[in-house]
Amino acid sequence: MQFPKKRVLTTGLNIYNKVFVMKETIYQIIRKRIMYLEYKPGQILNEKVLAEEFKVSRSPIKDVLNRLEWEQFVRVIPRTGSMVSEIEFSRIMNVYQVRCEIESFEASLAEGQFFSKHLTSLKELYETCKNLMTREDPKALTEIDASLRSLIHDAAGNKVLEDVSERLYSQTFRLWYSVLVKSDWNEEVSAVARELETLLEYSSSGVSNEFGGIRKAHLVKHLERLRHKFLGTLERPI
Repeated sequence: MQFPKKRVLTTGLNIYNKVFVMKETIYQIIRKRIMYLEYKPGQILNEKVLAEEFKVSRSPIKDVLNRLEWEQFVRVIPRTGSMVSEIEFSRIMNVYQVRCEIESFEASLAEGQFFSKHLTSLKELYETCKNLMTREDPKALTEIDASLRSLIHDAAGNKVLEDVSERLYSQTFRLWYSVLVKSDWNEEVSAVARELETLLEYSSSGVSNEFGGIRKAHLVKHLERLRHKFLGTLERPI
């Protein structure tokens, strides 16, 4: 008599898992479109249109948009729909300041657990980055940056810091990407390559307690470049 109940339970779990995967897939697609400015700031995302595109009902679309609203990627406008959030420069600068502290601290934690596998991956990232000097691909450059972040997350081994760091990063990404696609390509690639090269040299030097400082210095320079290019008010950083 227990078998039918187990089958019902299993069926229910399978349905739940399928719904979860479906929502997660839609969420990742829409989020990526927002991050890479395929959906422009201020653009209205219509539930009905999205439901038709993904061949689902409006309910999962509503859930995805609510999640994106919580993450501050969209704003819900009554009787209109969900609007892609504007890029608010002053707020993003504040987020960057917090990022500098969080990521330098995480890098300091990662230093003591940065093993040979991490160093090998770092060398591969550096070589990949150098190859981009002759191939303009903004998305590929952001993926190198993301891979470096993943290395640091893995070495630090602190899930709470990782979650906070990624949430802050996602809030600043669109500003960087909007500037990246309009900037001097060699300058942008060189900035990322310099950080990778510095981290490689440091990792081989035997010096300690500098990993966090290197990461913070890179982020500060990155912030100043963005400020200069977005506002045009500061001298170009070296």
